[in-house]
Amino acid sequence: MTDDPALWSAIVIGALGTFVWRFLGVTIASRVRADSPLFVWIGCVAYAMVAGLMARVLLMPGGDIDLVSMGWRAAAFLVGFVTWFLTRKSVPLGLLGGVGAYAGIVAAGL
Repeated sequence: MTDDPALWSAIVIGALGTFVWRFLGVTIASRVRADSPLFVWIGCVAYAMVAGLMARVLLMPGGDIDLVSMGWRAAAFLVGFVTWFLTRKSVPLGLLGGVGAYAGIVAAGL
């Protein structure tokens, strides 16, 4: 185990930053109506951010993702989308389908 105070400080600060927001979420959750306009807007913004990130990775990849052609990246995206749709819009299963298809493409050397 290391005795580096900077490392321990970073771990403590990171944990506090995470747990403060979780605590606030648990505290406020019982007072927020899931169908309120603010909550619906937050959900829309979250979905828009995920869609923007997917579009960026698909159209303007960086790093090793750039080594795979646009056609194969689009194919993996479509596998993920179809998986998401067929599993009653399950985000984890859709993500697993897309990432699995991409991993298969990379493993095949395409």
